[in-house]
Amino acid sequence: MNAACRLTVLVMMAGSFHLHGIAAEPAPHPGPSPASPRAITARSLPFLKEKGQDWIDDRGCVSCHQVPSMLWGLHRAAQSGLQVDQKHLEETSKWAVDWKNWNQSGDKEGLQKVAAANTATMAFLLLALPSELPAAADSSTGSQHWADSFRALLLEHQQKDGSWKAGGQLPLSKRPARENDEVSTMWALLALEPLPVPGTAKPSTNPTLTSAQKRADTFLATAASGQSIEWYATRLLLHPEDESRRDALLKLQHPDGSWGWLVAEPGDAYGTGLALYALAKSQSSNQSDPAASEAAQRAIRYLNDTQRPDGSWLVPSTRGRDKNKPIPTSTYWGTAWAVVGLLEWAAGSQAAAATVSHD
Repeated sequence: MNAACRLTVLVMMAGSFHLHGIAAEPAPHPGPSPASPRAITARSLPFLKEKGQDWIDDRGCVSCHQVPSMLWGLHRAAQSGLQVDQKHLEETSKWAVDWKNWNQSGDKEGLQKVAAANTATMAFLLLALPSELPAAADSSTGSQHWADSFRALLLEHQQKDGSWKAGGQLPLSKRPARENDEVSTMWALLALEPLPVPGTAKPSTNPTLTSAQKRADTFLATAASGQSIEWYATRLLLHPEDESRRDALLKLQHPDGSWGWLVAEPGDAYGTGLALYALAKSQSSNQSDPAASEAAQRAIRYLNDTQRPDGSWLVPSTRGRDKNKPIPTSTYWGTAWAVVGLLEWAAGSQAAAATVSHD
């Protein structure tokens, strides 16, 4: 049989299989598969450490986002089994929880004034660091464990209307002032979530905390729909089992797999990392959602394709005055959030796979 006849027979056989309901192998997905979240993240870790340390060396302060972002990313990487400089991580963590390092004036303004301006700093450090980190909120006295001190200070500095006011650079961001306070309030609530009673899975009861949560809920109940993905992400994190909140976040994903920090703007690593983190936490509270899984894979592909050679992602400024120009701080925050989001999703996927294998 010559080549032309063989080709004709093969075409007829394929048609016969189709007519009789025998499906051919599906065509491969166009484009490359996304790199693994761990591989993408590993490329970012040197950038996080180097630029974070540069900030400390140059500014000598924690800042409400910069150092907490570095520590959150590096601690999450260490928990995921990626190689990090453990000595640097522990030393920097202990330095960061000392309130005298939160601004450049040291202890001149006093603890209460510094704490009032750094509620976001405390919230992010509570979320970023392992609670068992052996350190005090004041290294000169060592009088109280840092996490206990931060929780007490956060409760003390809640506003009368139930909110926590945005501090640092946050009031300068290109979203409504009310939304800045709503987001700061939601991060504070997440940081204050009740810890389990030692030796049990039951959360401890604290009347002061319960009252603070109720007042914050009253403040948030009057919120309009947010303009930032951070608003949608923190809203989902507070109630990760709420499908309507998850769907609202999913609907805001761009066709390229990204989310922008602002809903109406092009995608970036900052918004994408936040969304991926919130979806991962939501997946762990629910049975696996195929729509969320598909969205996450597209987000991972986006982050893989847009990562720069130094491991970072270029991110437009969140400040209105910068008119969407990328600046080092927003690029750093976005890179840190991409790392946290990727690793949180990878951890959730690994846990889900382990559960399936044991069923």
